[in-house]
Amino acid sequence: MSVADGNMTAKEAARALDALAALSVELSCHCDRPPDELVLGAGKVKETCSAIDEAVASLRRVLTLAEHRDGPLVRAPRDPGEADV
Repeated sequence: MSVADGNMTAKEAARALDALAALSVELSCHCDRPPDELVLGAGKVKETCSAIDEAVASLRRVLTLAEHRDGPLVRAPRDPGEADV
């Protein structure tokens, strides 16, 4: 693996981790209510879905970069309804 490939893989992994960390902070309960009593507004749900989609896309790019370097890895499902085989 070249240094450029390693840097690209690390940047994609960092992008996914950053998106997931930000999502975790945004969804944290900063109030006195228990988490199971929180209700997210439609806008927050849309933002959350977008952040999850961005992280998933980054992780798919990491897998693609790794496959180019090492050959086929485990196949990731393409959508939530697709079974992992």
